[in-house]
Amino acid sequence: MATLLTRLLFLGGMIFLFFPPATEAGNDFSQKRVIFDEGIGWTTREGADRTLRRIREAGFNVYVPCVWHGRGASWPSDLAPWDFYLKPRPMRGDDPLGYLVSRARKMGIEVHPWFTVVLRQSDLHPEFAEAGTPEQAFDVHDGRFRGWISDLIAEVARRYDVDGINLDYVRAMGPCTSPSCREEYHRRYGRDLPEDLVQYQIKPGRAPTFGQWQEDVVSGLVREISEKVRREKPGILISADVAPDLLPPVQGQDSLHWSDREWVDRLFRMDYGRRIDVERTESLRKRMQSPDALTLLISNNERIAPNRGASRDGAWLSDTVTLIYLLSMLTDEQVRALKDGPFREPGPGPEAGAGGAER
Repeated sequence: MATLLTRLLFLGGMIFLFFPPATEAGNDFSQKRVIFDEGIGWTTREGADRTLRRIREAGFNVYVPCVWHGRGASWPSDLAPWDFYLKPRPMRGDDPLGYLVSRARKMGIEVHPWFTVVLRQSDLHPEFAEAGTPEQAFDVHDGRFRGWISDLIAEVARRYDVDGINLDYVRAMGPCTSPSCREEYHRRYGRDLPEDLVQYQIKPGRAPTFGQWQEDVVSGLVREISEKVRREKPGILISADVAPDLLPPVQGQDSLHWSDREWVDRLFRMDYGRRIDVERTESLRKRMQSPDALTLLISNNERIAPNRGASRDGAWLSDTVTLIYLLSMLTDEQVRALKDGPFREPGPGPEAGAGGAER
């Protein structure tokens, strides 16, 4: 159990994770200590410096900032406008991600940009979200969307000296009933989508083509992203935040398949309860061609009310997860517990030349 729990952690606005020892030659992740950040505090120079100092103080050596929330870019993109929280700033001549990556590398911290792939939290690209698309989602069945979002992610891999790419919200987010989805479904299967959806909701086995339709398109998106990113940076680590066997088939998230096909290198299985479901994780690993590709993602944040959380105590964190942690909820007590426990010895920084040339 101790081996399984020294894997990864999510916290309110940030997440921390650690990779288990790897068996692949040349891919030693045993010393990776990762933290995720879903906030935008890092998008100013002062905020980036403050965040990186905090991360280094706590003993992390991999930083996963959310650079895409489905509402715009946090770098000067050729393919998307600014995140609406950054709109008062000039896009040209201002590069928050470029500054962050440069400073992080000098401090020995890897950066793995985090993308919420299908999530749509703005009025961006209405043509990719016509009526009938799941709420707060882009239409994953739209080939134009898949081409655009995969190009957007590859743009970051091409421009910046990053060591990894993290994919979140890699799922359909519900059934699509738009006219174009109905037409595509009928063209592919010769069946009526609304009718099959009713049958599927009664009992999934009555409409097996619907579940397969969802899985095929989401897996196709992951493959397209993987191929484009690795074309830009062949050795880059691609990870995905997933919930295998917990999400219903309507979400189309067949993540074990992504790992077996080597489209992603690491699957972060989200398990945010206080009691970690070790048995489920071990069961999943037995079904994988590369069991070490599955890493447990846990939370140092306790939900106490809707949209409200509190940091868990440092002792729980240190005792439960020998390799895990998050940022906005990172307390001084948690930092001390990590530094006195699993982070007593410093971890290595990024290898020289690991990423690509920063533009």
